[in-house]
Amino acid sequence: MAQAAQILRLARVRAAVHSGEARQLREAAHLSIGEVARACGVDQSTVWRWEQGTRKPRGDQALAYGELIDSLRTAAKVSPGDGDGAGPCTSDAV
Repeated sequence: MAQAAQILRLARVRAAVHSGEARQLREAAHLSIGEVARACGVDQSTVWRWEQGTRKPRGDQALAYGELIDSLRTAAKVSPGDGDGAGPCTSDAV
């Protein structure tokens, strides 16, 4: 069962990368490629290749990237004017 959940998360990550949503979420959160790379345990060039579409996210790093993307999606749903004014970069995943 856990493997099926990982496969679904991987599919969502790849769809977000392919559509450009992952990059848009990263940029909206004012995160650099380096910050995302460190959070996912990969090199900056890996995240850049994912965003450019020259590589597909794979393995545990892709799952970490998926968790980060999910956190950014959730944060993006909260308007920057809401709450404490901290903006979307308050996730522990970063």
